[in-house]
This record gives sequence, structure tokens and C-alpha cells, in this order.
Amino acid sequence: MTGADANKREECALVASINSIQGYWTEQFERSGVKYQAAPTKFFRGAVNTACGGATSDVGPFYCPADADVYIDLDFFKELKTRFGAQGGSFVEAYVLAHEYGHHVQNLLGINSKVNPRQTGPTSGAVRLELQADCYAGVWANHATTVPTPSGKPLIQEISDDDIRRAVDAAGRIGDDYIQAKLGGGHVDESKFTHGSSAQREKWFTTGLRTGNPNACNTFDPKVSLG
Repeated sequence: MTGADANKREECALVASINSIQGYWTEQFERSGVKYQAAPTKFFRGAVNTACGGATSDVGPFYCPADADVYIDLDFFKELKTRFGAQGGSFVEAYVLAHEYGHHVQNLLGINSKVNPRQTGPTSGAVRLELQADCYAGVWANHATTVPTPSGKPLIQEISDDDIRRAVDAAGRIGDDYIQAKLGGGHVDESKFTHGSSAQREKWFTTGLRTGNPNACNTFDPKVSLG
């Protein structure tokens, strides 16, 4: 697949992003002397069965540690614009994919197993896990245009300022406070946070993008301000 293919067909753009994301992490793991285990992406509409149980499109994109697969509801990207009010675009879709593959990286590193998913709140392990995945997405974005391929040409050839602005906008639209206020009952209850506030999600994606360093994504460091 070429960059031109990705520009012509949305499904090709998604696959190009996935290959770029996994290409980056493969190289990053090799630098650390560890073999990266690629994760398949399974696209679905409506509902899907996984090793983590059944899921519907209400869940949105997700990662299942039990089968190490990334699940993407193809209607979510449209819903991100129509329901959440995000500006959308191909790089926003790439950000969503990179976030989910960030969870795969966490699984490979054993970070997932340290988090109790039942605990919620602004500083809970669940929130720290999500913010780190946002940061990992930003790290990939920093390197996306230089990820090597067998052809010698990167699959992602350009990321514009507008692409970044749209991705940051999307990160803000899927913050817990935004969803509770705009799509829920209108009341923000921090004790029920599971993904982080809009400001936090924007901050950590931007942190990864600015530094390009996975080590800057340690949201589990008690000395680090989550924002």
C-alpha cells in the first residue's frame, strides 16, 4: 500500500496508520532488547464477541488484554463528529488507533495487570492507564513521518498543524467531564472518572507529541501531576 492509496480510500488510511503505529513500537521495543508482539485490529459494527466478553458499539473502540486484539467500531469515527462534536479527519482516526495500540503496549509491559479497573476517580489507576495511552499516541505521532517501511518511504508522510489541532480537539471531546456534562445528565462527578478530564487528555497527548519519548508518559509516577 502506498501513501496515495491511503489518501484515496479510508480503509487504506486506517491500515496505513495501524502499520505505522506498530512499526514504531516494533522499532522502539527492539531498542530496548525486547521483541514487540503485533496485535491484530478487528473492525466491527454494532456488536462483537471477544475474549473479554461481548461488546456493543456503545463501548466505542477498545483493547482486550485477554486476546491482545484491538477492536474498532467503524461507525465510531462518524459518531465522534455527529454526537461528540469533534472536527474529525484521518489523523483523528489515527490518534484513536494509536491510543488503543497504546493499551497493547501497556499490556506487553505488564502495566495493565497492575490496575484495578473497578477503581474510579480523577487519580485512579484506570485514569492513569488512559492518560498514558494518550501520551503513547502522541509519542507515535511525533515519529510517524519517520517510521521506516520496507519501501523506504514512511506510510505517514505529513502531519500538519491542522491535523494536530483536530486530534487535540478530539481528545478533549472524549474527556470524562465533557461526556458527563454534554452527553450525560449535565452533572460532572469526578468520582466516576475512568478516562480523565478533557484537559488531562489534551495534556498527555500533547506531552507525548512534544517529547517523542515514551519515558515521559509515566502517569503512574506519584510525583507527576496528571493535570
